[in-house]
Amino acid sequence: MNLKTSNALFFTSPQRSTKPNGRHHELIRESSAFVQQQTGTRKRALYIDQIRALMVALVIAIHVPAAFTVGWFGVRIPVEESVSAFTKGFFSWYGYAINSFIMYMMFLLSGYFVPRSVHKKGIISYLKERLIRLGIPFTAGLLLINNASTVLGKLSPSSPLAQLAWNDLPLNKIWVLWFLIVLFAFDLIYCSWVALRGNQFAIDKSKPTPGMHAWLVSAGILGIIEVVMAAQTDLWSTLLRSNLNGLGAQGMHIFTYAFMFFLGCKASFHQWFERLDAHLVVKWFRLSVLLLLSFLSLCMTLSFNTNLADQHSKIYLLGKFLQPFIAMGILSYLILWFQRNEDRFGEWLAIAGVNSYGAYIIHSIVLVIVLMAVGFIGLNPWLMIITATSLTTIFSFAISGQLRRIPTISKII
Repeated sequence: MNLKTSNALFFTSPQRSTKPNGRHHELIRESSAFVQQQTGTRKRALYIDQIRALMVALVIAIHVPAAFTVGWFGVRIPVEESVSAFTKGFFSWYGYAINSFIMYMMFLLSGYFVPRSVHKKGIISYLKERLIRLGIPFTAGLLLINNASTVLGKLSPSSPLAQLAWNDLPLNKIWVLWFLIVLFAFDLIYCSWVALRGNQFAIDKSKPTPGMHAWLVSAGILGIIEVVMAAQTDLWSTLLRSNLNGLGAQGMHIFTYAFMFFLGCKASFHQWFERLDAHLVVKWFRLSVLLLLSFLSLCMTLSFNTNLADQHSKIYLLGKFLQPFIAMGILSYLILWFQRNEDRFGEWLAIAGVNSYGAYIIHSIVLVIVLMAVGFIGLNPWLMIITATSLTTIFSFAISGQLRRIPTISKII
């Protein structure tokens, strides 16, 4: 199976690595990298593709429960009477836990391979390619996939869109395509910086990887920014009602996403991914897990004690502050773990990673169809979410893989 075709969602690494077994104690003992990525090599690092596949699968997983609350493109499954306090509390935490790191990882990996790509292709050629590979999927996703999803959603039982006239439907909304807009904006900023300082790319391993102090300070500053941005509720509500609704949901994280993207760019110059301090990574990961479990207990407490409803806003802001702390531990651990365990999954997961860009673009309409097929047959909410997540993930990646068999499409996604 050919893994050479690049992907617009993340500019993937050119070299495949070798690695030992995946026992946990080896993560601590072995701080040296198993992936040696050099400018100009042509092979791929499978672990990058494997992480990409996992992240897009988690994007799908976080979107499925939306059908039980605000709805997904007009598909809303009324299950209020059958949902327990435990279920409400768990899925409140579930969304928070996944959202605390998935998009951060996507921007981090995107940035990591931008410098060498710009250096190789030149600014103009790079931006032309990005405009094609981000712009065409964005246009097709906006006008075809998103609008078709909305029209189908209106036809679903108990849809909140059912009472709207066809010409009043909320069409041409960006939804998940916000990522492509922001990613291209970051590309423009980086290329502008390169144009000012000169197109130079050279790996300098003498620069040490960031230590605990740098991680703490960065996470603390980003946490404060997250709280300030989250407090701008009028701005995000306005964007949610506009055609830029995806930015209304994710715009509050824009500075943290920018930090992750440009951290990835910086890491590329010093091969920080390949030189992670395993001791520090594992310590931070344990902190992330502890914070997530603590937040789970808070979500459960609020769910079982309705008299604490006035505390929701405080818990919400606390969660925003903690997200960068959680993200850094999980991101670094995933990179370290997959580097050392990429053979455990083999090429099948890496192939899914190659198909992940297309899966990300089309999963909106696939999820609408799956929800309409299994969401109204009386399944238990837990079983419904598991079934819809599994089917949407399988079909989205499979359809993307089939589309990429078409040469013209494979050059874009």
